[in-house]
Amino acid sequence: MWQNIFNCSLAITTFLTVVVFILVHLYLRTVHSYWAKRKVPFEKPRFLVGSLWEVFKGKKQIGKHLGQLYGKFKGNPYFGIYILGKPYLVLRKPEIIKRIAIKDFKNFEDRTFACDKTADEMAGNSLFILRNPEWRNIRNKLSPIFTGGKIRHMIPFMTETAKEMQNYLDNNNGNVLDMKDVAGRFMTDLVAKCFFGLESNSFKRGNMDFRRACVRFFEFSIYRTICLFSYFFVPKLVSIFKLQLFDTDYFKKVFLETLSFRQETGLKRNDFVDLLINIKEHNVNLNFDTTSMVAQAITFLVAGFETTSNLLAFALYELSLRPDCQEKLRSEILKNATGTYEEVQHIKYLDMVISETLRRYPFGPFLNRNCKEDYIIQETGLKIEKNTPILIPLDGIHFDPEFYEEPLKFEPERFRNGYKHLLNTCVYMPFGLGPRNCIGDRFGQIGAKVGLVYFLKHFRVEKCEFTQTPLILDPRTPFMVPIGGLKLKVTKI
Repeated sequence: MWQNIFNCSLAITTFLTVVVFILVHLYLRTVHSYWAKRKVPFEKPRFLVGSLWEVFKGKKQIGKHLGQLYGKFKGNPYFGIYILGKPYLVLRKPEIIKRIAIKDFKNFEDRTFACDKTADEMAGNSLFILRNPEWRNIRNKLSPIFTGGKIRHMIPFMTETAKEMQNYLDNNNGNVLDMKDVAGRFMTDLVAKCFFGLESNSFKRGNMDFRRACVRFFEFSIYRTICLFSYFFVPKLVSIFKLQLFDTDYFKKVFLETLSFRQETGLKRNDFVDLLINIKEHNVNLNFDTTSMVAQAITFLVAGFETTSNLLAFALYELSLRPDCQEKLRSEILKNATGTYEEVQHIKYLDMVISETLRRYPFGPFLNRNCKEDYIIQETGLKIEKNTPILIPLDGIHFDPEFYEEPLKFEPERFRNGYKHLLNTCVYMPFGLGPRNCIGDRFGQIGAKVGLVYFLKHFRVEKCEFTQTPLILDPRTPFMVPIGGLKLKVTKI
């Protein structure tokens, strides 16, 4: 009797499993015909995972994968992909990119990231993720704190941090160092000074709590990968499972302690903490409470720490492979710079090196936008339906030989005439594009410039037996993380 019941249960379970599998297969087959019906070229999807099979297998970093697809569909204004059954439109043609990101921005004003304050209060309130109209209100109030005049007040913090880095390099003269670690320490101290009002002393022995917290904040874990993927591509999972993008408790505690101390003592440092306090006090009608203040400070940490440290580290790496470029930049630095805001801004070749590094190593793998209402692409007549996610693959565009001669070569000279014309034609977008571009790009570039000036003024970087060429990026993360770091020999001049 029990054997019969067991066999019956097994048969029912098997039957239901097969039925579910068939239904899912039929559903995905219908969904996966979306681009074909619209005569849009597309990457053939695989069951469930869609067009990111190589990424899911851990074989390719998503930015590089999209870059390869960009090349595969050469000659097309766009192409389609599928991610977990959802159709995405990936743009190739600069004119269409410009219209969507700038001219018709009102219909593409939000990113596609999950924005759920009940799941993650800090992420949900961050400028990067906020949706309109709240995003615009906060952005308008924050924009003035990143003007040249305000950043000029941060130069003493930058030069102080650069001198601490210089002392650290003095003590490691002749050694092989990981530039990711050196640049990470530099940005840890700079972010701590400017955004949290404290000394983190990453280049010294002692209290390293802030440095350790920053390292933990960005280190790889399976849970972090799942969270990032969900925020990027499956927002519903964020709401269902209340996924927290980052563990922000430590940084929240530090910022609130600084805030309380400033309010009690009236201390002013002309840093971003003071500027955030000023916004809160002078905009009573704006929904900018303490939670929002903390969220923006953490947003600046995420944006400033990883992007600027990457910029500094990758610039040093490329200069180690191009000694001619390194010597040319050092010559200009020695002629022109003492580290003031004005002098750092007017070293032309430094600008060129920074711009070329950003072309080769943009922090994010793509830009994304959500289609607010049905939209017709004028050039082709394609109707983009409401809520269709749009991707703009930076790796593809930044390495397109149609826009950049010998794109695989590190060549600062390609930016001798600046990059504004490239921004205007939408083929250069390391800090994003349009009204939703990165608000702190100027701060990030100035920070990296000051770091490079103090580094190259006193030290030479050279490739060694531990230097990886070509670089291999960690496929487990969507960001620019080289496996094994960026190890270079540092020698005092």
